[in-house]
Amino acid sequence: MGVDKTCIIRRFCYDDFTRHYSQTVGAEFYIKRVELPEKKEIVVRMSDVGGMEMKGHMLKNYLFNVNVIILVYDITDCDSFDNMAIWIEKIKEDVSDPLIAVFANKCDLEHKRAVRLDKTKKFIEQYGLHNFLMSARTGENVNTYLTDIIAKYFGITLSKSERERRNPVVTAEIIPASLPRTTPTRSSSKLSVNGNSICSIQ
Repeated sequence: MGVDKTCIIRRFCYDDFTRHYSQTVGAEFYIKRVELPEKKEIVVRMSDVGGMEMKGHMLKNYLFNVNVIILVYDITDCDSFDNMAIWIEKIKEDVSDPLIAVFANKCDLEHKRAVRLDKTKKFIEQYGLHNFLMSARTGENVNTYLTDIIAKYFGITLSKSERERRNPVVTAEIIPASLPRTTPTRSSSKLSVNGNSICSIQ
């Protein structure tokens, strides 16, 4: 499985997410209109470069004239995090002093985190990067942080209200609950068995 960088882009551009994994071959391109504070509207062209391009001959072309470079890793996969150092060295061969941001994806799987926070902090400080935690699956922080890094490039700081406006409300489907085989004995239990529904976030 990949780090879901394509899912992050599709969430940002179309508010769409799919569980179907398809490896990016070469590069795919997306266009998104973004409105920044002071009614400043810009058109963002996003290049989704496949991981195999690290060893390919086209990477220099994909990086030509880029303004912002975003590296994505999966917080449940240490290998994806370790690969970022290789990517940075490769990027610096072709781009001088780029604005690089790191997106830590799958924050909805924090309970499965494999990449230690202290290791992340050390890496970010070592390379002087911007670090953002998000989830392509739920959409949490995707719009906020992508817009934030775009605004940073233009020297614009998003206010707290601007950030909150761009972050989606996490919704949940109400699923009728079947009676469990055993009834919890603790009075403080949040599970009800008297015909109520369970709120399940999937």
